[in-house]
Amino acid sequence: MPDAPELKKSSPVRVLAFTNQYPNPLYPDWAPFNRQQLSELAKLCPLNLVAPVPWPEMLRARRFCLPPQVQPFPVRWPVFWFMPRTGFATHGRSLFYSCWPALSAAAREHHPDVLFATWLYPLGQAALLAAKRLGLPLVIKVHGSDLLVHKNKPAILPMLRQVLQQAAAVIAVSPNLAQEAQAQGADPDKVFLVPNGVDQELFAPGDKRAARRQLGLTDDGPVALFVGRLVPGKGLEMALEALAALPEARLLVVGDGPLRSALEAQAGRLALGQRVIWAGPQPHGDIPRYLAAADLLVLPSMSEGEPNVILEALSCGRPVVASRVGNIAGMVEHGREGLLFPAGDQELFVKYMGEALERSWDPRTLRQSVAGRSWAGGARKILQVLAQASGKKL
Repeated sequence: MPDAPELKKSSPVRVLAFTNQYPNPLYPDWAPFNRQQLSELAKLCPLNLVAPVPWPEMLRARRFCLPPQVQPFPVRWPVFWFMPRTGFATHGRSLFYSCWPALSAAAREHHPDVLFATWLYPLGQAALLAAKRLGLPLVIKVHGSDLLVHKNKPAILPMLRQVLQQAAAVIAVSPNLAQEAQAQGADPDKVFLVPNGVDQELFAPGDKRAARRQLGLTDDGPVALFVGRLVPGKGLEMALEALAALPEARLLVVGDGPLRSALEAQAGRLALGQRVIWAGPQPHGDIPRYLAAADLLVLPSMSEGEPNVILEALSCGRPVVASRVGNIAGMVEHGREGLLFPAGDQELFVKYMGEALERSWDPRTLRQSVAGRSWAGGARKILQVLAQASGKKL
């Protein structure tokens, strides 16, 4: 897609956005990439958002409902009711019925021209049902595991294909996702590439010693950083094994998730002691400080789309040691901006992690590699797709 022209708030396209990947009052730092992208899109056109919150989160917070957000754009937070642990193939319809009152109310109030949904399943199936009932074209955005992981589930694949085939347009954040969407039935003429952006004012190189002092870290020895959910497939267990083979290094872990206790137990078995720093979840605005304190970012995932943390690390002048999955090879030039290894290759991961920690990297070169990435530019491209799908002219 060619560079999008400058667009004004007076755009005639009215957008109803729908996503289960968005910060909410209970988890304000959840999925910051969507907050950044939708915030930029809302500067260009009238936008309302419906962002469901799973009922277990509400239960843990002892809340029955969340008050709607008014500024900078309206957000409704319906509760997503579903059967836990079983029945994942029913979650798309469960999400639709959970969110239909909020979606229909937003449509009556906002008079949208298009439904813009981000995340393919279960959100995409719910969005397709809602779009048909509202009489709106659907534009679906795919991010990574929502397609790459779920396509391997026989009960889910037909639903993914139905959404991709019936959507008015499909937006993919990376070339490999665009290709996979087409392989699963999306019309090639309706698939558009809109890469993620990065806030380069927030994510800028910082002073390593000062950052370590602020975080209570000593200045001796190299530090690798992991940022992400502690869930299966992220490969943090590989990073712990690698740390055991690199006795001079430390590992700073930012994030939380269901594997936290198991990973802490693994660190104990490996006698890593204080060499692993469990920082827990952190506000998105604090991540640059952790990147400044580290020597590199590690991401040994088994599956990814286009992980934004890599863009953020490079923008902060930090190299990346990551598995060669998704579009990571399109984001990191091996040997120049980091080192890439085949997913699951523990021996090569240890080798590259050790080499990267010993090597001197030029922060300016790393930052320059993402100089053209911006959320504002992505929003302009997305609005072009939304306008085309709705038949509006910008």
